[in-house]
Amino acid sequence: MLPVPAADPLLTAVAAQYPDTVREGLPAHLTVLYPFVPADELDASVIEACARIVDGLAPLPVRFARCRARPGLIYLAPEPPDQVQRLLEAVWARWPDIPPYGGKYADASAHVSIALGPQEADRDAIVRLVEPLLPIKSRLAELQVAVLGEGGWAIRSRLPFGGR
Repeated sequence: MLPVPAADPLLTAVAAQYPDTVREGLPAHLTVLYPFVPADELDASVIEACARIVDGLAPLPVRFARCRARPGLIYLAPEPPDQVQRLLEAVWARWPDIPPYGGKYADASAHVSIALGPQEADRDAIVRLVEPLLPIKSRLAELQVAVLGEGGWAIRSRLPFGGR
């Protein structure tokens, strides 16, 4: 995942009113590949492969200007999307046997999930709650490898862009 700390206040605002729509234990982020390698198979070679992908990258400045909704998801799309999408596609190409979201969605473009599975009746209200908090700017500078365990989500590795 690519952390987007500037979007954390949006998640906090949504969670305060719609707690079942925000995933506990994870900060605001752009998902890179989910599901990923199972926790018991996530060894040093997998972390090293991830590090190689981000080693040559410079931090990516992004902006989030609009809150968007589609069935089951309220999200923010990064602007510009190109460099972020290329990073996602590099990871996907490295693990071709793991399709994004298990192949469930045709559109796996880069986004920050603001609300997952909101009731249709709440969708417009959540968008209205988030819109006044936009735009936000961020600098993507780190890939975090997270795993889901018995205690919830945990960051297994933090890999700075450029290897610094």
